[in-house]
Amino acid sequence: MFQDKQVGYLYEVGNQGGIRRAADILGVNASVVSRQIAQLERSLQLPLLERRGRNVVLTEAGRLLAADYFTSRQRREKLESQLKDLRHMRGGTISVRIGGGLITAFIEGVMREFAQCYPQVFVDIVVGSMQEMMNDIVSGEADMALAFGPIGTPELKRHSFQWGPICAVVAPQHPIANRASITIEELTAYPLIALTENFGLQRHMNAMFKSQGLQFHPAYRCNLFSTAMHLSQAGLGVSFMTAYAAADPIRQGALVAVPLDHPIASSAQCHLLRNSDRRFTPAAHHMWRLLHNAFRDK
Repeated sequence: MFQDKQVGYLYEVGNQGGIRRAADILGVNASVVSRQIAQLERSLQLPLLERRGRNVVLTEAGRLLAADYFTSRQRREKLESQLKDLRHMRGGTISVRIGGGLITAFIEGVMREFAQCYPQVFVDIVVGSMQEMMNDIVSGEADMALAFGPIGTPELKRHSFQWGPICAVVAPQHPIANRASITIEELTAYPLIALTENFGLQRHMNAMFKSQGLQFHPAYRCNLFSTAMHLSQAGLGVSFMTAYAAADPIRQGALVAVPLDHPIASSAQCHLLRNSDRRFTPAAHHMWRLLHNAFRDK
């Protein structure tokens, strides 16, 4: 119905109170401004300007158009600024899903460097189970995920790496604390601590017990690695994770990690995941590269 440039001329005439003054601001001839506004009036079949003494003012229709133009221009300028920030990695949001046993390594190995380089990028970090992370990646809720355990979603792009072995994690005074390794059969003599079934690590544990003709019967079940570690520290049972997941309490002498003597435990992998169809911003690409470099075979 009308051109944005024509409404822009009208807006400036209203601001300046005259066609000549508006033309000076716009850097065009006054006749160009008059002609464009006249075309706009004919297109709308409404008067847009009226004279009041020496000044030219907007009619009610003119004021409506000018107000809409101003709002649209502000919105467009804000959008352009946001896109510019994304282009130069100064702003935007990255949504990352992290397995509970990997959060310390992620913060120390990735986030410190990323935050120093790109302090204006908002990073949404959610710690969750394998299934929750897979769902968020597939649905587009998350840009990328760092997960431990078996996966079976072919549409996900992945970088897989060794982060094991899976260990029995116990307090230093526990009967198995000084063992070099322990078998699945031997574990049945002690209270066991499970994670919920949607954790990839728990799926590995169930598979190891099943391969020996046994069932994993826990004394406790929890949905956080930190809770499992606290239960082990209290001497209440055996929890299961990699030594990297329990690195801090092991370093402090509060826990001991005993490798499980089973092929699944030694070959279990972590995965860096993203949806193959999702386009990354430059900042997200940088995060992906940092993750790729930080998480290699251990």
